[in-house]
Amino acid sequence: MYMNDQWLNKVEGLFKKQYQALCLIAYSYVTDLDASEDIVQDVFISLLKRQDHNILNMEGYVKRSVKNASLNKIRESKKLEPISEKVLKLPQYENPQRIDHDEEIKSAIENLPIQCKKVFELCALEGQKYSTAAETLNISVNTVKSHMKKAYKILRVELQDTQLFLLLLLISHLK
Repeated sequence: MYMNDQWLNKVEGLFKKQYQALCLIAYSYVTDLDASEDIVQDVFISLLKRQDHNILNMEGYVKRSVKNASLNKIRESKKLEPISEKVLKLPQYENPQRIDHDEEIKSAIENLPIQCKKVFELCALEGQKYSTAAETLNISVNTVKSHMKKAYKILRVELQDTQLFLLLLLISHLK
């Protein structure tokens, strides 16, 4: 790999000048100091390995690269499975009060208006994206958002006496 001194000096100068600011940019996305430092360092390593040294705005290029690398890191960390019915079923030896809570959550979901229930099941329980659910139900993404907002509002009211709504939120966001 051929690297001229001018290119090396330009990259090194930018590294020294912008390292902390770039780490802050990465940290604002990944909220992990070590990961943000790794991201910035990886961006500079890839910059040094570049064969093409024709970058007009290197500072802008590096900032954009840090942002994109941070978003990729987030995307990689969010590869989780959607909740299945198996997760909601409890073993027989569980506390009977807990079984009542599960039944209360299921009952509250069943009592949602039909379209809200369909949207909620697709997005919160099956883990589909709003756009996928919209396509499946042949409605707009904004309608999906409205139904989700309405479903959470209804569930919050129905489950307000218990902390079940918090449990439901936790379960739906762990998907």
